[in-house]
Amino acid sequence: MTPEIADRLLESLRPSRHLLTRTLADIPIGGEEYQQIDRVVREIDGLAEILIGDVTHYHQKGHSIPVPNKGQGGG
Repeated sequence: MTPEIADRLLESLRPSRHLLTRTLADIPIGGEEYQQIDRVVREIDGLAEILIGDVTHYHQKGHSIPVPNKGQGGG
């Protein structure tokens, strides 16, 4: 699979994975639904690891936007 196709595939799964992880917060932990949804999320992460070598592809990364220092005349 080309990197471009892998990227398109993973990006198309992003909204579904997001919805699945949000759903996990709203259902009882340990139930059948929870287990299955969690399994699907782990499978999507596993696919990311296979395709691009990054199991954390969907995890939010910290922002690197600098914060102005107002204490030293920064406005």
